[in-house]
This record gives sequence, C-alpha cells and structure tokens, in this order.
Amino acid sequence: MRPGELMRTALHSLRINPLRAALSVLGVTMGIMAVILLISIGQGVRSQVEDQIKGLGTDLVVVKSGQEETGGDLNPTATQMSGQLNTSSLVQADVGAVGKVEGVEAACGVAEQLDVIQAGDKALNCKIIGGDEGFRKVRKLEFAETEEGWSFEGQEPRTCAIGQFIAENLFGKGNEVVGKTIKIAGNDFTVKALLVPREKSMFLDPNKEVYIPIADARDLFGAPGTDKVREIDAKLSNPATSKAVVKEIESRLAPAHSASYEEANPGSEWQKDFYVATQDDLMSSYDAIMSILNALVIGVAAIALVESAIGVSNIMYVSVRERTREIGVRLAQGASKKAILAQFLFESMTISLIGAAIGVPLGWLISALLDSFTPLPAQTPLWGVLVAFGAAALVGVLAGVYPAWKATKADIAVALKAE
Repeated sequence: MRPGELMRTALHSLRINPLRAALSVLGVTMGIMAVILLISIGQGVRSQVEDQIKGLGTDLVVVKSGQEETGGDLNPTATQMSGQLNTSSLVQADVGAVGKVEGVEAACGVAEQLDVIQAGDKALNCKIIGGDEGFRKVRKLEFAETEEGWSFEGQEPRTCAIGQFIAENLFGKGNEVVGKTIKIAGNDFTVKALLVPREKSMFLDPNKEVYIPIADARDLFGAPGTDKVREIDAKLSNPATSKAVVKEIESRLAPAHSASYEEANPGSEWQKDFYVATQDDLMSSYDAIMSILNALVIGVAAIALVESAIGVSNIMYVSVRERTREIGVRLAQGASKKAILAQFLFESMTISLIGAAIGVPLGWLISALLDSFTPLPAQTPLWGVLVAFGAAALVGVLAGVYPAWKATKADIAVALKAE
C-alpha cells in the first residue's frame, strides 16, 4: 500500500471508535508532555548554573581555604558559611601575593556569611559579603545610587551597599535608601549605596546581598583583630592564561603557608590548606549533579513512555481482534502479509505521532509558564522536540509490532468465519 492509502486507512480505523482512539492519543500526549517538561527543566537548570558561573566573569580565578571540594558552592548554606572565616588559612598577605602574580590584573579578599538585617520592625535573612579595596573592581559592582564622596574602596567603617530587593522590602519601593541605617547582626550600618538590579536565579538572588568593608566582616563573622579572608578572587588580564596563573599562585602561596604551619606545629608535615579554582573547575564540580539530574529525567521520561506504549499496544491488540474478518477479506483478495503488517504499524504510529503533535506544544507551554511565573527554570531546546517526536515514533513501532505480527498470522478460513 502507498503511504497515502495507509494514512487514509489509519484515520478511518481511528474514526470507527473515536473515544477509544482519543484515550489512546491522550495517553501518548501525557507521556510526550512529560518528556518535554522534564527535558526543559533539566536544560533550564543546567543553563542557569552555567550562566551563574559565567556571570562571575570569564576572567575570574578563586583561591579558597581548605581541601578542594567535590561539589560546587556558589550558594553555600548558613551552616557551611558559619565559622569558616575564623578557621580560614588565607590572610590579607596572601591577597597581596596573588595580586603580584603575572597575569593577575587585580585581587581582593572576601568574607561572607548569611545573617539577619533589620530596619525598624522589618527583618530579612541575607548574604553579607565583606570585601577589601579591590573588591569592587574584581567583582564588577555597579551602583545605581551612592552618597556623594563615598566609595567602597575607601573602606569606611560601618557603611554598606545594599541590593534592590533589600531596599524595597525594608524601606518600600521607590523610597530613598541612601543615608538610612540598618542593623546587621545587631550592629548599626549606614547605607551609602544602592546596587543596580541584577538577574536572579533559583540558586542565588544577588539583589539580596549586602556589601560591607572587610574589617567589619571580620568583626561580625567571628575573626576580630585578624587579617583572615574566606577566599581570594583574582581578575585575570587574559583569561587564556588561567592555567599558568593557577600554577603560579600555588607556587607563590605554598612556601609561606608551609612555613607558617611548621612554625606553629613543629615536627608535623604540612598538608596543602588551600586550592585554586577556575570556571572550568566550578563547572566540572557540577557535572556530577547534572549527571544525576539527567539520569532522573531519562528514568521518569522512560516510565512515561512505557506507560504510553502499553496503552497503545493494548488498543491495537483489541483492534486486531475486532477486525479479524476484515483481515481475512484482505488476505483473500491477495493482500500480502507485509501490507497487513504495514497497515497496523502505521495505525499505531499515527496514534503516537498525533499524541506527540499535541504533547510537544503542551509541554512547551507548561515549561514557558514555569519559567515565567515560578523560580524553576525551564528551557525547551530544539533537540528536546526532536527527541520527543522520535520517542513517539518509537513508541508507535514498539506498541504496534506484536498486534501487527498477530494480524499477519490470521488463518484466512477462520478469519472469514469471524463475526
């Protein structure tokens, strides 16, 4: 049979029992919709992680205290942050050493912690970030408003810059915030600047951040009177030299850290107490998480497709049983078994592809709504649409194979006697 005849035959068969056909299509639609939705969410999460890391700047290298971590910490928890400054192995002298490395344009010391800020009877839980004189240049801070004569580089004690979310929730939308006073961990700070609004993600909202001088951060975070920093951010003059810069930073810091440790612990062998991370390192640290997410997506999508295939196969098997006489007549008229096989396979594929044609745009629509109105990111890639249609075609073939094969095995004499 020609494709046109197969299509007409398939659509005619579906019209014979429209309710049953509609339920079969609905099963495939839900399965394909689930596939599109899961792929979109997985792709959205991956893209958001990549954008968040890239947002730090392609020219950024980070020196962290302690042993190298197996997972990313772009948005560490309060438990992870608390106490880290006091136990950090990095000090302000290390910031100066990193800044002198060839290929480093600027370096800054950073300390951060989650804490409560207050203004009047309103309070928010936010990330408090302390930075030194080079912080603004390295982190590329942009201010929408500042008090005349003030600069973050001046490191004026008990002053801060706040994000848009904080300003709107503590003082009201559209109200003047520069010059107002807020409490950070019970200490008064004067707002000297308001940051430019920045895009948020499901992992991090930079509009909920407060920036304070590094000395104030040490006082608030349990390391008063010290020169400790939680990490060192280095801005590279040329991102292509990152590998060479990483090696040079390690060779610069290792001797001083080793000597300091051996002086404090005579006879003990120094274990490396810092590591240097690039953007590639941060991305690779998320690969394991993304792999688990992808496996989950594939597993759930496979379950949805299997359910759809079972429904289509059941309908096709019932259809073969009901059309035994029709099959017998066609065989008696000289139809080949290949034609019978092609007919039923085409019918099952038609059901699946109609379901995909409905399920793909429906899944895309739900993904778009999730991305627009919820914190959950969702992006529907073109390859996801192609995978969905390919999966639908595969479901149609697999679901129709056995019923179609069963149809070709019909005995002409028995089939012609069927009611």
